Amino acid sequence: MTRFVEWLAADLYRRGTRFAFGVPGGGVSLDLLDAVQAAGMQSVITAREDAAAIMAGVAGRLAHAPGLAFSTKGPGLASATNGLASALLDRLPMLAVTESFDAAELQFLSHQVFDQRGLADSLFAAVDHGKAKVLNPEPQQVSQALDAMLNAPIGPGVLLADPAWMQAQIDLPVIAANTPVVLDVAALDRAYNLLKSARRPVIVVGLEATHADIANRVRRLAYKLGAPVLTTYMAKGVIADTAPHFAGIFTGGAIEQPTVNAADLIITIGLDPVELIRKPWPYETPVLDLAAFAHNPHYFTPASRVTGDIAAILSVLPDVSGSDWTSVEIAERRQAFLDGMAMPDSSSLSAATVVQMAVSAFEGKPRLTVDAGAHMFSACAFWQASKPLDVLISNGLASMGFALPAAVAAALHDPARSAVAMTGDGGLLMCLGELKTAAEVGANLTVIVFNDARLSLIDIKREQRQMPDLGLSWKTPDFATVAEGFGFKIWRAENAGEMRAAADAAAASSGPCLIDARVDPSGYLPQLRALRG
Repeated sequence: MTRFVEWLAADLYRRGTRFAFGVPGGGVSLDLLDAVQAAGMQSVITAREDAAAIMAGVAGRLAHAPGLAFSTKGPGLASATNGLASALLDRLPMLAVTESFDAAELQFLSHQVFDQRGLADSLFAAVDHGKAKVLNPEPQQVSQALDAMLNAPIGPGVLLADPAWMQAQIDLPVIAANTPVVLDVAALDRAYNLLKSARRPVIVVGLEATHADIANRVRRLAYKLGAPVLTTYMAKGVIADTAPHFAGIFTGGAIEQPTVNAADLIITIGLDPVELIRKPWPYETPVLDLAAFAHNPHYFTPASRVTGDIAAILSVLPDVSGSDWTSVEIAERRQAFLDGMAMPDSSSLSAATVVQMAVSAFEGKPRLTVDAGAHMFSACAFWQASKPLDVLISNGLASMGFALPAAVAAALHDPARSAVAMTGDGGLLMCLGELKTAAEVGANLTVIVFNDARLSLIDIKREQRQMPDLGLSWKTPDFATVAEGFGFKIWRAENAGEMRAAADAAAASSGPCLIDARVDPSGYLPQLRALRG
């Protein structure tokens, strides 16, 4: 017999979990911390619970194991909500353990008491895939939920940690056997017929294809077909940016339309509708959808859909080779994408220049994490990805305050590789306390702040609507001084020469670094128009 909390920590470690992130209270979260350390995990005390949930989700995604976050009763789960929403819509596997009250306490307590289950249930209600999301400390249910969160659709669970249950002696749960892969033969036949008849197919790759075995099969399919490949932001690296078949980014916007409109079949592989912008599907071309899960609602109704293990689907599709695309034509499409994302020449420091200097200095070694905001256009366009999960971005929830916590998790997952976080000043202000977390754990990361003293993406939209100044700007913060106070190595950059020197110095350093890049936001509007129309 063993206590539930000890079993939970040991089971998570067995699955590959190596870190626990959070802000503890004085109750069972301390017992959890004691148990995870005894199991061999590292506990990371964060500044806020929402950042802890993001770190746990990213750590889980990179390890292909459940991430672990913890919080106290009262404000803990409420503060973690944005991180839970990120895990839900950005498809991150994460278990959030939050302290709860036992039934006896609830007979007389009101201090810190609110409906935690109701909060978690309401969060998950909008995205119901039939999985248990809010859990009690019951070993078999928790074990099944941990299994399920790594299967499509990937996502989080919340464990309400009743003190009596967490300390209870338990019987060990039965470990479920692997379910054999079964594919729809009729759907595969329809898929083959579509492929066989297509002369100009285009491949659109989404986040469900970010496993190495799927990526290798996508690359083989693109090679056989000689077809252009577009990736979503979250699928960057499934096919390398330098690959001859890479044609650019797919968002559901305007910039990819010349490529897709020239196709007679759209093959979507692992495309999750949370990745697309809020615009109707603009194409009448037939779609062959190869997906882990049949999402509903979706932007399109496919001519044929095959669901299940995507690697297995791609491995059993009959060989179809050759198309009417030429390598020159695909290269032209790729260059047109890059030209569309370029910013006008200026004596001021542009976001595109910041990214290009970082690409040159870091040479693609670190993982890149990207915040929501106007700077993400340049970051995702120009950063060179060669493998899945080389770029981590919140594009399902599209949450600001994601890049720094994600970079901490990425740097802890692979310290030798390190991480670069590209964030706007608004995004960094939302999680500024996590500079402390990065410094305390000695995270090998570089934060690049696109500091233009405004909410640039929202200000662009205000400008497009010809509205007056609505207070979306502020006095320029000195992030370098703040970061230096936490123990970061710091640089400031106001022009291309200073940015080049700062990026080179940061790339040659180890430990936490920050570059405060004072950027000119005037180039964002043309990028937005090119991307989205």
